[in-house]
Amino acid sequence: MTTQRNDGRAAIVTTLRNAGAVLDSFVAYHLAIGFGHIFLFFDDPADPDLPRMAANPSITAIAHDTRLRQAWNALPQYAAHAEFLDTEVMSRQVLNAALAMQMARDRGFDWLLHIDADELFYSPQGTAASHFARLQSSSLESVVYLNYEAIPEQDDIRDFFREVNLFKVPLSLLPTGPAVTHLVSATRQLSPKFYHFYANGKSVVRLSAAGLRPVGVHCWGHPDRTTAVDRSPHHFILHYACCGFETFWTKYATLGRFADQWWQSGDIASTIGPLHLDARDVVASGDREAARAFYRHRIAMLDRYQIAALIDSGLLTRLARPQQILNSALAIPGMR
Repeated sequence: MTTQRNDGRAAIVTTLRNAGAVLDSFVAYHLAIGFGHIFLFFDDPADPDLPRMAANPSITAIAHDTRLRQAWNALPQYAAHAEFLDTEVMSRQVLNAALAMQMARDRGFDWLLHIDADELFYSPQGTAASHFARLQSSSLESVVYLNYEAIPEQDDIRDFFREVNLFKVPLSLLPTGPAVTHLVSATRQLSPKFYHFYANGKSVVRLSAAGLRPVGVHCWGHPDRTTAVDRSPHHFILHYACCGFETFWTKYATLGRFADQWWQSGDIASTIGPLHLDARDVVASGDREAARAFYRHRIAMLDRYQIAALIDSGLLTRLARPQQILNSALAIPGMR
């Protein structure tokens, strides 16, 4: 039975695999800023973190097993994703997010945010709880949060949430002009599209909005009508993609030799740039030294003078608040 509330309680849904040491930080951070529950869908049912996370009352941990696949089969989105379940992680993410909507409603939540285990919700001027409480009185059905993309500054990073604070500025907030264009093109760690991965943000859905469902992994919508959606100017997603060589290697070793297109139709290179496919190929070669050289050349920034120039230009910024929140949260017994 769904509990009726009106205080803007928010939950998170995440599909994860091989999250490793950062998972405790992901959980502690989001609980500390006011999310009430986290739905973790473990893509590997033998993940060693699953039993430990399942013991936390603020977490619902679900294994990718026969029961989960049966639950997917009952969803209206299932037919569109059935042929891709074993090849496209995003199809599994969409179905898991759809299931989490009802789970969150049953627990009395008002909002559900869909993010990955290498991402944080960033509220620089307050808590997530206060944001969603204010949002509850609006007429919006979904809100989009622009994303910052992290840049690692070294090879050896164990917990990027606690060790990385350098970020590319969201595209819509970038300065413009010939000097900026030249600086981007002259910086090998910056894609021609500036970001290496997605740049269109992630979003939250109002659970009381009838008929809404995940539309891919970035947004929510209604199949038959326009969705009342807006972008938040004060809240963001921090994407810590490939922060640390081992994280980079594990990511692409796990993904394996994936296709050049998403869902056999969306060309990856033309959509987000070449790095994702180039990284796939260098890791698939099995040559760790070549992969490390690729990581240092194309992803990490090791030159502090280069970093300072990019910060001065407004292309990069440092965000220290997540580390401060985590250091406080992880010092509290029971937050790990």
